[in-house]
Amino acid sequence: MSGPEQLQPTKPRLRENIAGLRPISGLLATVTVSRCSVVLYPFYAVYLASERKELTVDLIGLIVGVFGIGALLAGVFSGALAARIPEKRLAVMGLAAVTGIVLAISVTSELWMLVGLTALWGFCYELVNPIAYTLVARVMPEAQRRFAFSAVRLAINAGMGIGPVLAGILFSVSPALLPWGTAIGYLASAFILARARIAAGRGSADTGARAAAGDERDAGRPGVRFWSFLAATTPIHLAYALPSTVVSVYVIHTLDEPAGWASAVFAVNAFLIITCEIALNHAMLTLSRRATLLIGYGCAVAGFALMGLAADHTWLLLVATAVWTLGEMIVYPVMPDHISAISPDRLQVRNMGFYTAHFNLGVVLAPLIFLPLIGVLGPVASWSLVGGVLLAGLLATAAISNSPRTWGVEKAPPTPAALVER
Repeated sequence: MSGPEQLQPTKPRLRENIAGLRPISGLLATVTVSRCSVVLYPFYAVYLASERKELTVDLIGLIVGVFGIGALLAGVFSGALAARIPEKRLAVMGLAAVTGIVLAISVTSELWMLVGLTALWGFCYELVNPIAYTLVARVMPEAQRRFAFSAVRLAINAGMGIGPVLAGILFSVSPALLPWGTAIGYLASAFILARARIAAGRGSADTGARAAAGDERDAGRPGVRFWSFLAATTPIHLAYALPSTVVSVYVIHTLDEPAGWASAVFAVNAFLIITCEIALNHAMLTLSRRATLLIGYGCAVAGFALMGLAADHTWLLLVATAVWTLGEMIVYPVMPDHISAISPDRLQVRNMGFYTAHFNLGVVLAPLIFLPLIGVLGPVASWSLVGGVLLAGLLATAAISNSPRTWGVEKAPPTPAALVER
């Protein structure tokens, strides 16, 4: 060969990116097993109704509702806890605590105890999420971080798809088995995480050191960037809380369609996430975080606005679901990626905690706002309003991402270099 060897940047193949997830394989296994073990919560209301016959429907609603309050508090206080307890140990403690809490619920009949234990259950359940995101941010190199976040989401969604199926099987045998199913699964996931060696990938330490140095030189700005980003992405959390909380009501009661259409919406969403999210995020790794988020925001605007048109053409429900699911697969990996990039090392867990709390707040507020609204405005106007709020968020994100003070200096997405012979 006459030509010299040269270093040329090449985009890693999908197989290489998947192999690059090895440093967090234990974390991914933990997330998958724990989410597959969420068998009590989907049937919690009917479990209480069958096992605690003295409880009224209103009291059962109160008990189930405080789970969300506990989850919201976990996001707020996770940073303070992680400042005192090492992150991995804290996550193991949270997983193990769920085991004890659900077994205590299974033998408790006092109302105040059920309320307190359910709130504590929600707290420990949610505590793992910001820590998992933080471990990914600390361990994975910048070039693979967004892909790693999409892998965590895949583990969550796969587990949440399997969990309710297992719950239905256990409930058909005996409702009393549900707490035991959750307890055994969470104990196993705590053991997996405790034994896991979550090692830093090549290049992650240097990236973290540079980021930390940059934070010290740019004192005060990380806070501005984080809170600006959180405000600009609020519409995303509100909109994406709607599918899980109001779509079944919208399809069955507002549109007066068979329940099969609601099931079809969830099936399309789950199928696309499980089959396409990893490949989609791999394909978009060369795009900046700004461009990726704006594309995802645009898909969300179009998808949720289309939901209202299903009042005249029911099949548009599935088209709209495919479009907003495309947006979901894009925005949810890039948001924690951006937070990890703009957060100083000392604030990683806190900021990830506020991010997950932000999502849970959307789950609480979205149905409270949307359901009365649709009764007054009707489907088309209500979903158009959702699209309009998302468009406002898109424009706000475009505005803050134009300023280094509110977004940071975003470098070109890094790619590995390969030796190529000429």
